[in-house]
Amino acid sequence: MNKKIVILGAGLAGLSTAYHLQNGCCVYEQGNEVGGLARSDKIDGFIFDHDGHLLHFKTEYVKKLIQTLLPGLFISHNRNSWVFSHNVFTKYPFQANTFGLPSQVVKKCILGMFDVVSKNKTTEEANLAQWMQHNFGEGITRHFMYPYNHKFWTLPPEELIPDWTQNYVPHVNLKTVLDGAFSLKTKPLGYNSEFWYPKTGGIDQIAKSMAKRVSNIKTRHKMNAVDIKNKKVYFENSESVKFTELILTTPLGALQKLIKDTMPKEVRQAFSRLKYLSIFNLNLGVKRENISDKHWIYFPENKFCFFRVGFPTNFSKNVAPSKTSSLYVEVSYSEFKHINKKNIIASIEADLIKAGILKADDDILTRHINDIKYGYVIYDKSYRDNIKIINDYLRKFNIYTAGRFGRWKYMSMEDVILDGKRVSDCIKKK
Repeated sequence: MNKKIVILGAGLAGLSTAYHLQNGCCVYEQGNEVGGLARSDKIDGFIFDHDGHLLHFKTEYVKKLIQTLLPGLFISHNRNSWVFSHNVFTKYPFQANTFGLPSQVVKKCILGMFDVVSKNKTTEEANLAQWMQHNFGEGITRHFMYPYNHKFWTLPPEELIPDWTQNYVPHVNLKTVLDGAFSLKTKPLGYNSEFWYPKTGGIDQIAKSMAKRVSNIKTRHKMNAVDIKNKKVYFENSESVKFTELILTTPLGALQKLIKDTMPKEVRQAFSRLKYLSIFNLNLGVKRENISDKHWIYFPENKFCFFRVGFPTNFSKNVAPSKTSSLYVEVSYSEFKHINKKNIIASIEADLIKAGILKADDDILTRHINDIKYGYVIYDKSYRDNIKIINDYLRKFNIYTAGRFGRWKYMSMEDVILDGKRVSDCIKKK
């Protein structure tokens, strides 16, 4: 039987899957253009990505792929990111750089790490809070890890699991903590210590270059329903398509309402337990150059409504007009933590002034909002069981998932590209 491979979603995951399959597939995208969250908007001379997007090459494969797709376009940067707490800046990651903090804070961070070294980790880390204590001790946990993660994930770390941390949170030893307590001259740590960004244009060029090499993409096709037993997808424009294999890169959490068939109770319950957080992303174009010398800053304290602020004009001067600066600001929210969207912009700008990033008399040339419903998946205590139950069910019908929201998994842009390749390899082997 000839395969009819249908890919839902033309974000990076869907495009990567189609790119690696090349033949015998069709990509359906609900929007007017490809890219998903890896898109860029051009407004008043500024280029704003749909939130902060950077490439971190952990694999030679993706590095060579990007160089093939967009030769010479991406340039490397050594990360210059910081944490702002206790009214001072410390280098990121916090756990390796407490120099400059109040002496009592530094002391507690060091003593906490001594405590970690002196104890044998014999108890299972049942939640993210325990993981923090076991790996970083009381001081680092109290002064950064706990407040930042509570603020970002919108849930207390006791209600979360640490499954996402392995590749994304830098580990430290006692020597690293001691070195970082007494000097700024520390070695960069973490997967994002070097990052890549286009020297001209925005991050959307990756998706657009992939799309040029994919022969069958249909935009304005929003999925209305999936008949998984009869292997058919229905769209809101009254079209439909049959499939032998279906690849979902659209949010897994929204799938339950779209499946026409009666599903087992445990599968329905697993879908209903999936949790996510949203990101209110405010982009600003400001008539003042060199607002900051930093790439991005983390804000763990609740006196600031945002958890991170980035400066795209420090990635590339070509994303903004001459003698201006651009910022992206991120505020997380969810069903567990609400924001007032009527006054959130005013709150953000007031807090930017409070943090010393904006000045009260700054001329803000443009404001651009991305209100991202599916920002990150939440790793709560039911996460593992939910994903296994759902994936086992979908696989019976030749339905694959890919990407951050299809897989319902924390992923970088590189991870998403590789995940598309993974799915294509699975299908090719069948």
